Amino acid sequence: MKIITIFNIGTVLLAAVFAYSCAVGKLQCSDYVINSLYERKIYLPKTSANGLDFHMRASQQWRLIKRTPKGKLDHQSAFTAAKSGLTVICAYNTGSSKSGHVAVVDGKKQMFWSDKYKASVPYVSGSVEGRKPVTEPLSYQFSADKEPKMSYYVYLNNN
Repeated sequence: MKIITIFNIGTVLLAAVFAYSCAVGKLQCSDYVINSLYERKIYLPKTSANGLDFHMRASQQWRLIKRTPKGKLDHQSAFTAAKSGLTVICAYNTGSSKSGHVAVVDGKKQMFWSDKYKASVPYVSGSVEGRKPVTEPLSYQFSADKEPKMSYYVYLNNN
């Protein structure tokens, strides 16, 4: 008889959520981020992408990564934090009832040059428009015109 660990049960549940959500076409980016972080023992409220942005901005457990002196997102700092093992989230908040977007920054793949951002950007993992989650350059999930309403957050209580 095999003993199933809590981690394995969490992994099975996460896979089931993805399978069900993808089957019905309703996987939200926020669901993916919430469930991914749950596996890391980081708990976020069940809310929209905009709600997650508001939560992280107000939480003492998250720190906003400041923008560069030119007012651009600091992609290098976000990547460096993720590469060092910290949990980093990129969030786009529409500032309205229209849904934004969130994704987890990947520190394993080298940064990618984006002509649209005119900068090297990190890879992110996320679900777009209900599709199966993928890891791809940030510029593939967040168009450059959204940058003024985007933020990077780093989780301060990583083990």
